[in-house]
Amino acid sequence: MSLYAKTIWIFLAFLILKSPALAFQSPPNDSPKNAFQIPLGPNGNFFSKEDQFTAEGASGDEAYYSQWGSRASRSVWFKFKAPASDKIIITVEGQESYIQLALINEKSEELASSAFGYQVNSEQLLFSGLREGEEYFIVVDNPLEGKSLGKFTLKFQTYLVSSCTQPFVLALDNEGKGKVSLDELLNEECYWPCAGVECVRELSKSTFDCNDLGENYVTIKGIGANGMAYYGTTLVKVVDNIPPTIAAKNIRTNITNGKQIEVDPKNVIHWRCSMIGSSPSPEPVPGAGEAQFFQEPPCAKDNCGIVLFELSKTIFTCDDLGENEVIARVVDKSGNEATTKVIITVYDVTAPVAKAKDIKVELGMDGLAKVDANLLEDGSSAGCAGFENSLSRSVFDYNDLGQNEVNYIIKDDRGNLATTKVTITVEDKISPVVVGQPARMFLDKNGRLTVIDATPLVKLCDDAVIMERENAGGFEPDGSKGQRFYNNFFNQEACTKDNAQIGQIWIEPNEFTTANLGENEMDVFVSDMSGNTTSAKAKLTILPFDASCKKELWAIKSGDWSDPNIWSDKENGEAIGIVPCETSTVNIIGQKVDFDSEEMVLVKAVNLFEGKSPTELNIQRGNLKMKEALNKRGSVSLKQSDIGKLEVIKQ
Repeated sequence: MSLYAKTIWIFLAFLILKSPALAFQSPPNDSPKNAFQIPLGPNGNFFSKEDQFTAEGASGDEAYYSQWGSRASRSVWFKFKAPASDKIIITVEGQESYIQLALINEKSEELASSAFGYQVNSEQLLFSGLREGEEYFIVVDNPLEGKSLGKFTLKFQTYLVSSCTQPFVLALDNEGKGKVSLDELLNEECYWPCAGVECVRELSKSTFDCNDLGENYVTIKGIGANGMAYYGTTLVKVVDNIPPTIAAKNIRTNITNGKQIEVDPKNVIHWRCSMIGSSPSPEPVPGAGEAQFFQEPPCAKDNCGIVLFELSKTIFTCDDLGENEVIARVVDKSGNEATTKVIITVYDVTAPVAKAKDIKVELGMDGLAKVDANLLEDGSSAGCAGFENSLSRSVFDYNDLGQNEVNYIIKDDRGNLATTKVTITVEDKISPVVVGQPARMFLDKNGRLTVIDATPLVKLCDDAVIMERENAGGFEPDGSKGQRFYNNFFNQEACTKDNAQIGQIWIEPNEFTTANLGENEMDVFVSDMSGNTTSAKAKLTILPFDASCKKELWAIKSGDWSDPNIWSDKENGEAIGIVPCETSTVNIIGQKVDFDSEEMVLVKAVNLFEGKSPTELNIQRGNLKMKEALNKRGSVSLKQSDIGKLEVIKQ
C-alpha cells in the first residue's frame, strides 16, 4: 500500500471514531451474547454506579414477554449466577419513561416479567426460586412509543430470611403513618459483615404511609472502617388495622322513568368531612367572654382513605315503592369496613309520555269505523301503575273518509294526562248494493238522448244517501247519533244503498238515437265516494220527442231547458217528452234549470217559486222571451250571462 493510501485510510478511521453519528451507535450490552456480567458482592447484592447504564440506541429483538405492553424495542441485557437466596429484587431507576423488565433462564424461557403500564421513574421485578450457581439473564427494555430511557441505575438485591432479620410488620397509626428503626429490623445476635461500632449503618427507607401498604423491601447499607460498603435487604410489611367510621342519612328517591332508579351510595353516606363552627363555646370560661369552637359532624372517614362506598341495594323498582331498609358499607384499602342501616323511601313521579302510531281503518257494513285506542299505542309510558288510553275521536263515518288528525290521550293513576297527534286514515272498501228498475226517457227534438244521471234506472232505498251526523269528542270514547238511521237502513231490502254515500249512477252506453226507440236492456253502474262500484241490469224504454204544445209545464227535475225528460204537465208528475213552447206557462219550483240555445225561444210566461230545494233559472246562452210576464215568489235565483238574455214582450 502506498504512503498516500495509508494516509487516506488513517484519516477516514479518525473521522469514523470522531463522528457521534457513526461511533458507538448502541450500548455494548444490547444482545444476550454481549450481556453485562453482574459482579455480585459477598451478600449477593449489586448496586451500580448512578446512571451507569443506558438503553438509548439499543435495538429490540422482537421478543415479547407476558407482562410487557409491546414487543422489545430498545433492549439491554445483563447476566448473573444465582446466589444462595430465596428471593431477588431487581430495580431500575432512571428518567420518566416506559420501563419493561424480564428474567429468563439459559434456555431463553421466561421466569418473570413486569411493566407498569404508564411512564414511571422506576420499575421493579421480584422473583423466588433461583437455582444456586445457574446463569440467568435480565432484560431491560424501553418501548419506542415512550420517552427514551437514557441513563439508568441497576440494583440487584437478595433477601435472606436468617437470624439477622425477619419480616417486620408495621401497623399504621390513626394518621396513616408509621416508622421503623435499625434496631427493630436487625437482631442483636446477628453477625453481619459490617458489625461493630466502626460500622455506620443506614436504612434506605424508615417512614411509611398508606401508599406503602403491603410488602416493602428496605436496603440496609453499612460502611465499615475500611471504607467498604455492605448491603442487605429486609422486608417491612405495612398493614392498617384501624377500621373506618361511617355516617349515613335516610333519603327519598324518585322513579322518573316508570321502571327503576339507581341510588349513588355517596348520596346516602356522608363522605365530605368538614369542620363547622359554633359560637359561643358550650362551657365558656367565666370572665373570658364568648369563645368560638369547632366540631366535626359525623362522616365516613379512614386513616388511609376509603376505597369503597356501597349499599346492599342500589337499584329500586316499582316493587320497592315506600320504605326500604338498606345496609350502607364503607371499606378502606386494607379491607377494614364499617356498616350502618338507612331507610330509602321510593316514590314514583314519572311523567306520562304519549307515543302513538298512525293507522288505517275501514268503514263497516254499518257505515262506521270504531277505533280501539290500543291499536295506536306505540311505546307510551306513565309510571309504575301504567295508564289508560283513549282518543279524542274514536267513531268515524263517510264524512271522515281520508286522513283525520286525532289526539291520542293517556292518563296515569294520578290523573296526569299526556297527548300526541296521530293520523287515522278512514277507508271504504265495501261496494254499493244495486237493484235496477225500468225507466223511460225521451229523445230530444233532434232525435238524440244523452243520459247523464241514470238515477231513474235504480230503485233507491229511502235513505240511500247517508245523512251527515253529529260527532262528539272527549276523553271518553265518542259516539254517533245515527243508530236510528242504520236500523232503518238495514231493514230495507231490494233497493239500492251503500254503507257510506252513493257518489254517481250511470249507464253504458249512455247515448241514444231513433235507432234505439223501444225497450233496451242496460248495464247500470253505481259507485260510492271511495270509488267502489257495482252494476246491475235495468230496462230503459226510449220514446220519441213530442212536438205538441202544453199550456202549462212543470220542471220535475233539474237539467237543461231543451231536455224533454225534465218537463211534465203536472206538478211532481212524470216526464211527457215535450219542451215549453210559445203557448206554455213554465213553472219552476225547487229545481235548477239551465237555458242554453242557439235559437230564440218564446213562451207565454215563467213562474219561479221558492221550494224545499233551491230554485234557479240560469240563462247561459241565447234569448228567452215571454209574452206576458216573469213572476218570482220567495227566495229564488235568476242568472244571466253576457251572451244570455231574458225579456218580456208585451203583445
